[in-house]
Amino acid sequence: MKSIIGWALACFGVIGFGSEIDNLRKGTADHTVTGFILAALFVLGGLALVRSARRAKLPPELRDAPSVSRPALDARGIERAVLACAKQNGGRVTIAEVAADGQLSFTEAKEVLEELSRAGACTVDVTENGAFIYEFSGLMPRETARAALEP
Repeated sequence: MKSIIGWALACFGVIGFGSEIDNLRKGTADHTVTGFILAALFVLGGLALVRSARRAKLPPELRDAPSVSRPALDARGIERAVLACAKQNGGRVTIAEVAADGQLSFTEAKEVLEELSRAGACTVDVTENGAFIYEFSGLMPRETARAALEP
């Protein structure tokens, strides 16, 4: 119910904006600024109600938990996180493994791995399923690295 009322208020605010713009176009606007402010309040209030209704549907542990913020990493920190993950996984990682490590988003992991591949720090192998495996021969165990380098 809260969501329906919120959307109705937001629509009413949009109609108010349209009405004020129409009055401006016709040249019959008396209190245009007041009209725009009221319309904005209706839109913002309605959207706040919709957000509140959606938040109420979340499980209590997600609703009340503070948002988790991770420390921002610089370019060097991001590379270190990727290399640490590769070292932990024997020199071979996928984008999902790097992202699952928790410090990077999937997009960040993909971009960094592609940059490292272009720089020659790793090679890319594509599996039968189409997954990209990034191999860091310098982080592989010695026997595996030799086998990977031999044709």
